[in-house]
Amino acid sequence: MTRLERKHVARYLDEIIPLLGASHTEVVDYLVSVPKRYAEVRARLANGGTARLANTKQFLGWRGYGANPTMLFACGDQRVVVDTSQQHDASNPTFIARDGDQVALS
Repeated sequence: MTRLERKHVARYLDEIIPLLGASHTEVVDYLVSVPKRYAEVRARLANGGTARLANTKQFLGWRGYGANPTMLFACGDQRVVVDTSQQHDASNPTFIARDGDQVALS
């Protein structure tokens, strides 16, 4: 993906899955953590800071561990997959849900 394409994608993500006090254009990578009962997405920013989602309930689940997992979000009545991983596996429709269960992309 070119730099220009990444900017367009980041701006689109700003519209449908906004971050608190940051833009997806500033993101270096995404991490999923489970600080309490529900998993959360954190965006690590180029300036060294981190940002959360403006609406944490949009995050439905993830697949993969470490930096840049594949993430599943609710955007209105649609589900959006954001695949930032190096291994793109579209054949696996199952994600780990925020609460530890499983959620399927269907």
